Amino acid sequence: MKRLDLVQLTIIITGIISAFFCLKLIPGFIFYCISWFGAGLKGGYMMGAFINNIAFIAVYLLFALLTIRSSKQLAEWISTKADLQGDINFSLKKQELLFVLFLGLGIYGLINELPGVLKDGYDLIRDSNKHPLLDDFVDSKKTTNDTFFIELIKSFLFLTLVIYAHVFAAFFARKIDNLEPVDELNNQTED
Repeated sequence: MKRLDLVQLTIIITGIISAFFCLKLIPGFIFYCISWFGAGLKGGYMMGAFINNIAFIAVYLLFALLTIRSSKQLAEWISTKADLQGDINFSLKKQELLFVLFLGLGIYGLINELPGVLKDGYDLIRDSNKHPLLDDFVDSKKTTNDTFFIELIKSFLFLTLVIYAHVFAAFFARKIDNLEPVDELNNQTED
C-alpha cells in the first residue's frame, strides 16, 4: 500500500463518517415533516429544529460528497505538500479496514438505539393495555409511538449496515483502487 492510498483511504473514511452522521439525522427530519404536515402546516414552534436539521443534513452531506468524490485529488495534494512518497512499512488491506469501519459504525449505532427501542416498545405495549379513561396523559402515547418508530427505523438501518458491511467495503475499496486520475476519466467519457 502506498502512502498516497493510505491518505486517500483516510479522506474517504472521513467522508463516510460524515455521511453516517447525515443519515442519522434523516429519521428526525422525516418526523418533523410528518408532524408539520399532520398539523396542517401549523406549528412555528418546530421551525427552529426543522431548519437546524436541514442545515446539519446539508453540511454533512456536502462534506461527504466532496471528500469522497475528490478523494484522489485531495490525497495527491496532501501527499505532494507533505512529501509523502513511497511505500509504507506495514501491509494494510483497504477492504478489511473499511469493513471494520462499517462494522464499527453499525455496532455503535445499534448500541445507541436498541435501548431506546426496547424502552419505548415496552412503554407502547404498557400504554396499549391501559384503559383510556384511566390514562392521565393522552399526548404521551403519541410521542412514544413517534419516537419508537424513529428509533426502530434507525436500528433497522444500523442492522443493515452491519449485515452489508462487506458490500460497502468492497465498493469503496474499488473506488480507491482506481488508478487513473479523475481528469483522464472525464476526458474519456466526453469523447
